[in-house]
Amino acid sequence: MAPTLKVLLADDEPLNALALRAQLETLGHEVVGPAADGPTAVELARKHPVDLAILDIHMPGLSGLEAARQIFAARPVPIIVLTGYSDSETISHAVDAPVFHFLIKPISIDDLPPAISVARSRFLEWRRFTEEAASLERKLENRTVIEQAKRVLMVVRHFSEPEAYRLLQRESQNRNQPMVEVARAVLIAQGLPPDFPDE
Repeated sequence: MAPTLKVLLADDEPLNALALRAQLETLGHEVVGPAADGPTAVELARKHPVDLAILDIHMPGLSGLEAARQIFAARPVPIIVLTGYSDSETISHAVDAPVFHFLIKPISIDDLPPAISVARSRFLEWRRFTEEAASLERKLENRTVIEQAKRVLMVVRHFSEPEAYRLLQRESQNRNQPMVEVARAVLIAQGLPPDFPDE
């Protein structure tokens, strides 16, 4: 059984918005909105943390794509865009925005569950990739700091590279701190920022 989601809905066409709200509620979801324009959609997303947003691509005040960018920047969620057009230019604009699926109007209740499932799956994949990329970046930054501290120890204390590494490792164990924190302390003790440039 699909989970119950809090869904932000934004569509400037009242009849479409009411029909879509009824469809989402029939599927068991809680609907925030509908918002009749882009700025209202962004404001609702700020006031009511949602699990998913469904935004019409053409809305007054702020397009659905721009609203998607602002909503996603504040709190990333899966976003589905509604459009009455299936031309390549419209789709390419949607690809440039944080959009995880799009639906062509008119929308039936049968269109919603697979669209929501696809958007959520793509969002989870994006989040997993983003977390992995951030983890790799942190590891690279930590490695750089450790290498810099080793170089300082080699210059200041005339250690060999293995000796410098072993000292950092030993201090890490003795202090019960990650090696990168010990390395930062070495750099700070020498009056160097932890990101001072390599020679």
